[in-house]
Amino acid sequence: MKTIILSFLLLFSSAIIVNADNQKFSHHVIKHNPAPAIEGWYFRAISGYPAAISFELVVLFKNGEYYEVGDEPVETLNIASSKSARPKAWGNWKKTGAVFYLTNSQNKTYDYKLGSGNWFPAFAYSPSLPLKKGYEKTSGGDYGNGTVALTINKINFVDATHFTTGSNSGISTSNAAAGKVTSAKGTYKIAAHSITFTYDNGKTVTKSFAIGASGSPARPTNTMIFIGGDPFTDTE
Repeated sequence: MKTIILSFLLLFSSAIIVNADNQKFSHHVIKHNPAPAIEGWYFRAISGYPAAISFELVVLFKNGEYYEVGDEPVETLNIASSKSARPKAWGNWKKTGAVFYLTNSQNKTYDYKLGSGNWFPAFAYSPSLPLKKGYEKTSGGDYGNGTVALTINKINFVDATHFTTGSNSGISTSNAAAGKVTSAKGTYKIAAHSITFTYDNGKTVTKSFAIGASGSPARPTNTMIFIGGDPFTDTE
């Protein structure tokens, strides 16, 4: 009888170990792969509607793909989910000589070259280049038919750890007008290509981050930064 009980306990213990191993293996399988190795960070000048011109942050991967950077930091990006949610943000690139050729999801190819005024390097944050006190991003414009919409997003870096932010948006038509003002504050921390905001209400948000460039040859400048893929220019 003791032999039977001992055999049952051994069998039960083995089943627990196997099940635990399977759970570990399953967890490992569903964990998403990290982003491919990065070739470089850049931003490009783009034209659009209603704004005449803006800038778009782009990451080139060594595997020949490129990505139009959005809210999420590239280092934590779930590639499969991103391609499903933002398929137009992905494309392919190649470089011939000094020219970069980017082919988008619609199979249209555009060429860019450093120093040409439409293609610039972007940089990771470095404490050696302190941020300006204030930045803003303006979006919107004249949509025609008497409709004008404008949104101004501002962020102030009060010191090395504290920030305030606010937005002022409005829309007017030939028949009506409306507006909205928001504000918030908290602490922040920047690490290379990501910035984490911790708001006073306890909410924490981490977004992609990059420093712009100016001059020839291009050097990092604190007059333009990218937060969540959006360009912000200093207000000084």
